[in-house]
Amino acid sequence: MKKIFLLLSASFLLMACPPETIDPPVYNKDYGDGLYILTENGVNFYDLSKDTLKEDIFTTVNSSSLINPSSMNTYGNKIYLVTANTFYSVDPETFYSEFSVGGFTNAQQSEYAKFDRFYVTDKGESEIKVVDMDTRSVIAHIKTGESVNPTGIVVNWGRSFVINSGSDDITDYDSTLVAVDLKDGVIPLNDFVGNVIIGKNPSSVFNDGNIVVLCRGIYDETNPANNEESSYHRIGSGSLNVLSSSTLSNIYNADNLCANSSVSKFYFTTSDGVYQINTSGGLNPIQVIPMVSDVLLTNMEQYNPTDTTTSYTNMLYLNDALNNPNTLYKYNESLSLFVDTIQLNADIIDLLIY
Repeated sequence: MKKIFLLLSASFLLMACPPETIDPPVYNKDYGDGLYILTENGVNFYDLSKDTLKEDIFTTVNSSSLINPSSMNTYGNKIYLVTANTFYSVDPETFYSEFSVGGFTNAQQSEYAKFDRFYVTDKGESEIKVVDMDTRSVIAHIKTGESVNPTGIVVNWGRSFVINSGSDDITDYDSTLVAVDLKDGVIPLNDFVGNVIIGKNPSSVFNDGNIVVLCRGIYDETNPANNEESSYHRIGSGSLNVLSSSTLSNIYNADNLCANSSVSKFYFTTSDGVYQINTSGGLNPIQVIPMVSDVLLTNMEQYNPTDTTTSYTNMLYLNDALNNPNTLYKYNESLSLFVDTIQLNADIIDLLIY
């Protein structure tokens, strides 16, 4: 009888105890504002205020690696990562991956496309894949041509523009900019509008009200006789009319188009260095840095012209693609000097200021 009483007492105590709750993991807010550097090995964070580098932070936080990373982008209070096969949404402060969407073959870049959607270019399938942020899935596919290579993408108030960049074979070039309507008033759309014929091998696209496209031309390192100069094009975002087209004299392999904070100057990489042009007036490319780079980023930052004064200038971040593709150089445009270097553990793919 005693044993039965003890068993009943124990059963009562078990039933009386509330169920055990497991707290969700807490992630440190170690990141946030700063420079993010995407390399072949993952994402690195450089704190501009402290001059400190933290390497491979995605793996550190998420215990998994990025496979074949392609690009980074930011919208609102999130950072979005694109790899060949996956699209990630990441919290910038903790760098915790809140969710990911698969189903890509060779994804390149992403851009917010209204109504809680992202457009992701997938050159492996010659299309844009539409990612719904609520269902966290690919909900639509938009072809950008037959056997083409969509890469760069920008979005204005109601339309997306994608460049078909051609292939690595110099005889298989492309010359098209594709337009897709995002909405009709408050109705979400994914409607192909048409394409615009521009220069050979579009490489970069930028939205400054109109759509600016930089084209590589033809660049054959083994046989320079095949080379054709790069070009610059401005397209009306509503009309899709080519407003202007210019050949960039003696400039080849132009890429990585970006602007200063006031969008008064454009910068881009070429086969012999970094060039700058004014966004208003006639095109007059000026070489700023005689270093061949395959990444480029601009950022307005404070510096000290003297020991007792401070000022602001445009800083350019680039690598040395020929000699040190895994080293990031910081160039002060006002001083016309390199002022810092950041050594990474792998070749640099993309740069982002958050």
